[in-house]
Amino acid sequence: MPTLHVRVGRYPLLLELCRAINELRQDQLWIAPEERHYPPALLNLIRNRGLRSNVYRYWGSLFLRDMLALENGPEVKLLKRILSSSVENRKFGVMDEYENHLSTKCESIKEYIAPLVQNFNIAEVIELKLYPLSTMPPPQIGRFGASLSKATSTSVHLAFGSPPIPLWDQFNLTESFFARGGIHYLVKEWLHAYAGEFGEIKEGLKPHLINLVSVVILIEVDHFFSTNLDFVFHEEDRMIYRWALSQYTGKVGFGDHLIQYINNLNTNWPPPNLEEAQQETPLTVVHTIQMKSRVSIHDPFSLLASTRWIGDYYDIVNSDMVEERSEAIPFLVMPWNSAKAEQIYSRHRMWISQDGAVIDYEYLTGMERFDTEKTLCLLIDREPGESWRFVMLCPSVRSDKGYFIETSDLSQIHTPIAFIDSVSGRRIR
Repeated sequence: MPTLHVRVGRYPLLLELCRAINELRQDQLWIAPEERHYPPALLNLIRNRGLRSNVYRYWGSLFLRDMLALENGPEVKLLKRILSSSVENRKFGVMDEYENHLSTKCESIKEYIAPLVQNFNIAEVIELKLYPLSTMPPPQIGRFGASLSKATSTSVHLAFGSPPIPLWDQFNLTESFFARGGIHYLVKEWLHAYAGEFGEIKEGLKPHLINLVSVVILIEVDHFFSTNLDFVFHEEDRMIYRWALSQYTGKVGFGDHLIQYINNLNTNWPPPNLEEAQQETPLTVVHTIQMKSRVSIHDPFSLLASTRWIGDYYDIVNSDMVEERSEAIPFLVMPWNSAKAEQIYSRHRMWISQDGAVIDYEYLTGMERFDTEKTLCLLIDREPGESWRFVMLCPSVRSDKGYFIETSDLSQIHTPIAFIDSVSGRRIR
């Protein structure tokens, strides 16, 4: 039986790198980092990899892989050399509080994972090391990791964005969040170790397979998913996962049962009517970000003062170029009280009061209520027979600054609809 360790770590170079990325992107993060002046060589390295939503993940993953001796490219060596001089004699006082708080969760995280790794058979010692970082985006998108399996040990390193401690539960930084992250990277190592037994995985299946196998394992912990299994899945993958899990009829766990499950998926991939299922399932904000969707902005009420946050995630087509505009997805901006808005929120289980002051929305945990004078609503809307399009519903009167959404908050939205505070730009739901 493998020995499992769960520990909290600190990697000053990783923290400093996220701080430098934040300086370039100017994301609103959990704390206001003290001012730094980074060498141009460092900023150019980061710029050369782009400043889109995945820039944290790209550099963070390189650093973690380097810690595990999996990456020694010239870019990483140069980054470490530059950053080493930046972090000397720096104090990271706020991190002590986060790390101490996370340390109290280690035993319960271990209790989640321990029963599930008994039959991993890929190492005698499994170590999960967690790195809270206050200088990166929220954890739903701001998490990256790396894993390494050796003859007698497997190491998993996970870094994630950390809000102030009172907000951890709000952002689902619970034991299950860390357990799922650990299992996800352990499954990658397990799939590699047993690749010879189920053959080469078919194209298109592997991205889903790691998540699928992780879910199959975690279902065994009854209290983990005692409420709603659908919560595990991103909206756009839900039908694929339902089909795949329906193929699994054996005992949950590792060994022959799980290999048989993977073989079954491999044999029957892709699922029947996959294309139709994907078309019928609503897209999510994150999914369209990853697709780098092209949008043309329609703001007939002149509610937006700036579109910088939109350009951070979507390619904005020039309004003067008619041909390009016709190929782009329209991004509609309109007030809550417009006639068109009524048609839209009626399609999304949203109800507005007679005086137009509040909106009621049916959420997983029950009904939620939002003030239409303080709330933006970003969603992906679809009318029968029409292509997908983005809609942003706003208060009818804007300030001089207009409306905006913090890009670090937009990047964590895994649902087709999101409510955002119109003053701070932060996500409400």
